[in-house]
Amino acid sequence: MSEEPAGGQNPLWSLVSGLRGMADNVVRAAGAANPLGELPALPDIATHPGAMSAAQLGAIRTALQAQRDAVAAMQSQLVAFDQQLQVLQRLLVPLAEWSETWARLEARVVPGTMPDDR
Repeated sequence: MSEEPAGGQNPLWSLVSGLRGMADNVVRAAGAANPLGELPALPDIATHPGAMSAAQLGAIRTALQAQRDAVAAMQSQLVAFDQQLQVLQRLLVPLAEWSETWARLEARVVPGTMPDDR
């Protein structure tokens, strides 16, 4: 396993090393030799857990705001689409009534035609 980075005890490094040790033990118990290889070095930001948390929280906050903006845009688009459907529905009602009236008139005027069941 890699040595702990210089600069004293790092809680994040201790946690990662402990988890890595448990993983190595599990794989060894299954019969593999040197199962996971050398532990990779932690990124520079990970040597300062407070900075990493602030960076992660900032990224999460930005991503959440982007998702909320996308939801707001979709809601706006859905409202506009619903309004378009409402207008179309209002236009179709008199057209359907007119069509039924025409079919009844046609059935009376033209022998042999029967109005459609609608």
